[in-house]
Amino acid sequence: MRRFFSTRIVMLVIFLSVLSLHTNASVSLGNRNTIHVNDDNISGPWSGTEQYPYRFIQDAIDNASANYIILVANGTYYEHLFIPSNLEDLTIGYWSNSPGELDNFGPKLIGNGTGTGISIYADSVKITQLEITDYGQEGRDSAVYIERDVEGVEISNNIISKSYHGIWIKRDVPLETFHIIEKNTIQNISQRGISIVLCDRNTIRENTIVDCEWGAYLHDCYKNTISNNYFSNNTEGLVIDIGIENSVEYNTFNDNEYGFGTIGTRSSTIQNNNFLENIRDAYFITFTVWNADVWSRNYWGRFVFPLIKPIGGNFVIAKIDLPWVKFDFFPALTEN
Repeated sequence: MRRFFSTRIVMLVIFLSVLSLHTNASVSLGNRNTIHVNDDNISGPWSGTEQYPYRFIQDAIDNASANYIILVANGTYYEHLFIPSNLEDLTIGYWSNSPGELDNFGPKLIGNGTGTGISIYADSVKITQLEITDYGQEGRDSAVYIERDVEGVEISNNIISKSYHGIWIKRDVPLETFHIIEKNTIQNISQRGISIVLCDRNTIRENTIVDCEWGAYLHDCYKNTISNNYFSNNTEGLVIDIGIENSVEYNTFNDNEYGFGTIGTRSSTIQNNNFLENIRDAYFITFTVWNADVWSRNYWGRFVFPLIKPIGGNFVIAKIDLPWVKFDFFPALTEN
């Protein structure tokens, strides 16, 4: 019965996310140069104008310059997109109310189970209001891949689904990357919905992440903000594996096998989150008692008396695992 009602809640959240994606206005143009794409323009000519849009998104990318906007009409696009390093500040988004539109659904990128959907090698790229689905089977294959030296990418208001990884970002050495991942629906991902390695000062907020092996996984990442996300029906909701001064707040972990886990984190803040109906709400593995994480004002799905919530985990010293406990000293009495 619990699983039945939880699944209905998840489906409602996903439906509202999809509805908001395609009821938002088109990308704001300002004074920027704009290229148009519509898969209905089969016979050409193709010049990227509203009257003669390109048929393929990659053709628009190949004819764009830095700071351009590419607007994509409703339709189905079987493509693997590559954004080169010279296209800083490029935006790819939804072209609503395109003239003569034949499709009644938003722009949908489909990978037929191969490769990566969008490979980003330029700084400050924005990807918004697209559906990106069915990409990859191995390695770093993902719906969206961000190259290791890139900074300031925004991935927002997209539906990312049925892929090997959702969003994949990995560096070889630490860097402040300032990426923003917000208001996406990420669902039915074989491995990691969001995977970030050696990237600092990123923002992950207001995403719905469901039915993944790992909802979000961060490794050796410092000073990231993870807030107001909804994690549900994942094997692991959120895992932070090594990191300092990360902020995890106002997230909801609902009906996961493991809601939230930390491994070797320090000086991080875990506060005002909701833990609901997970098999195990939270766990930790720590290697030091100094500069410990602070757990505060989280809601644990039930009244906690005497207002102290123990959180079980392990303290590892000299390769020996010892049972350990941390405390949420001020657990919330109602949902945050």
